[in-house]
Amino acid sequence: MQESQLRLLMFLQDLLSLKKEIQDFQVVEQYEEMGFAFDRKERIEESIKEVTEQLDQELYQRFLQIAKKYDRPLAPVKNGVCYGCFVSAPTGSKLVTQNKDIIEFCNHCGRILYRAG
Repeated sequence: MQESQLRLLMFLQDLLSLKKEIQDFQVVEQYEEMGFAFDRKERIEESIKEVTEQLDQELYQRFLQIAKKYDRPLAPVKNGVCYGCFVSAPTGSKLVTQNKDIIEFCNHCGRILYRAG
């Protein structure tokens, strides 16, 4: 079963965040003290490549554009509110009216939205 585009974007966001974190020596040192080995930067790069190959390329390009502006290009929507900018989503939004993985963008901040909890 192929992963949904939304789930792939969420995974990509986490991988990119991890990649950024391990560039900081002190963060790596803290993770290693907790028992995590970070000598596998190549594995993170491979995972990023694997995920991006599965993504719709137009959606991936939009993700990259949003990522230039925000550290977290995806934002949850809860009770009809974008938790990236805290502006209400339109009442007709499919994220508000339907219960499934849908790719929508915040009308205010432009982030990719997903339904929280």
